[in-house]
Amino acid sequence: MANPSEFITGTCLQLLFSPKGGIEGVLLKVKGAVLQVRLNPEAGALFARVTGPGKRLRLRLRAVPDHSPKTADGAHPVYQFESLADANGQAIESADTDPANTTIKGVVAALHFARHGQPNGVVLETGEFIHMRPHGMALAGLGVGARVSAVGAVRMTVLGTRMLEAHQVNRIDLG
Repeated sequence: MANPSEFITGTCLQLLFSPKGGIEGVLLKVKGAVLQVRLNPEAGALFARVTGPGKRLRLRLRAVPDHSPKTADGAHPVYQFESLADANGQAIESADTDPANTTIKGVVAALHFARHGQPNGVVLETGEFIHMRPHGMALAGLGVGARVSAVGAVRMTVLGTRMLEAHQVNRIDLG
């Protein structure tokens, strides 16, 4: 029988990095005790946006306890993240439930360039990166200060900000 998920409220102490630099977990302080919550890459990108070094953010989430033999000798209890939760412990569907069709909106702070010098995307004021390839940049016609709404596959950069591989920008299909 599978473990039921639990409602957890705690303060984020630390993000945990994978060997490739992604966010694979978070340490939480819950009622004076420390516990670890494992995250999938999409959830890791979500946590990287809302918390980080120096931010002692209070989080509410639903997670399943991991009672496997691998975690039995761990320094603290380990859970597998399911979803963020509201004050009543009910799951909140993330805006990023479909990482292949995530929307990022913002204002362009800088153009981004490919290794051969062609503009291939934009960096928003939030630090998020929208990659469009050179042909997509030509179609979108974006410049610094432009408002942008892009849809595509999201992942996290090594800086902990979101990166979107856009297939649509300002309702223009990049094909």
